[in-house]
Amino acid sequence: MKKNRLEKLEALRGFAALYVVFFHVLPQKIYLLGVNIGLLFRFGPEAVIVFFVLSGFVIKYTFERSADKSFKYYFIRRFIRLYIPLFFIFLLGYGIKCYSEGLLADPDWKTLLGNIFMLQDVISQKPNVISAAYMGNGVLWSLSYEWWFYMLFFVLATYISSDKLNKWVNIMVIVAAASYVIYPFIVNRLAMYFAIWWIGVRFADTYIKGEKYTIKSILPYAYVLFAITAILAFNLYLHFSFTKIYTYPLVAYPFIELRHFVFASMVLFGAIIWQNLKWVGFNAIFGIFKHLAPCSYVIYISHHYLVVEASYLSFINNKVIEYGLYIVLMIVFSYLLEVVVYNRIRKVLIG
Repeated sequence: MKKNRLEKLEALRGFAALYVVFFHVLPQKIYLLGVNIGLLFRFGPEAVIVFFVLSGFVIKYTFERSADKSFKYYFIRRFIRLYIPLFFIFLLGYGIKCYSEGLLADPDWKTLLGNIFMLQDVISQKPNVISAAYMGNGVLWSLSYEWWFYMLFFVLATYISSDKLNKWVNIMVIVAAASYVIYPFIVNRLAMYFAIWWIGVRFADTYIKGEKYTIKSILPYAYVLFAITAILAFNLYLHFSFTKIYTYPLVAYPFIELRHFVFASMVLFGAIIWQNLKWVGFNAIFGIFKHLAPCSYVIYISHHYLVVEASYLSFINNKVIEYGLYIVLMIVFSYLLEVVVYNRIRKVLIG
């Protein structure tokens, strides 16, 4: 039973990764029988929110199951998991740039260092960003959030007693959201978004304790999300003029943060309701995507180069076949890198 439940997380992870690919590739208008089904693929930012929630669940679950809770053990495994595939993608991006320019290109050391130290975000969509995503690979913005969520979780879980932990997290994320209205920057942005990641932690805690998921049980944390949503709605009202600055205002400050937290609340309640409905229809819709889960991370961080910007099959003169092949080759590449290469490197480094 537990295995089946965790397989649902894997299926969602695989689905979210492929969905982000479609979000970046498919046109906004795709008509089928007079209906624009292209709208179904316009929720890429929401798919990233699903990643955050799943990540919070997995980190909490694996941390509690681990016999060694030292920082060294935790850090090394998180570092290897995130960075080994990422360094290959850095090389891929740089290699493609060199090929396109026909010479040894500028590696853009400043931006590379910003990404290595996980300080990147989307400059074109948010204010006061320290570093752009390396080589234009915009999806790397979420990795900086992931990494600092990992580090923050360890500090909180280690140095704050379990009976006070949720209280301190609630205070931190609400204060961060309030300060975001005054001056948005990397620290309060990350701390505020930690509230979304923490949904997964709360779900995992309930799962580990064998307790039942109920609306009543999640209401206290739902109020925290509602409070942040209200703050961000106020922020949108105050800084609405920024929507005229950015090219795509629906995925930019100050709208995107509100959009993320509204959807996070939907995930919180949706998961509880669907679970109480015994996940009716889940396997029919998402079950097949569990097969992509083992390589979903590389699918996510490689698709910008291997699908979105790919053009080496343009001679086919059929966009459906061309991009279908790009996606197949991306999946093969992702499997080889994440399942084969990464696991072999991991075994050499930590056994």
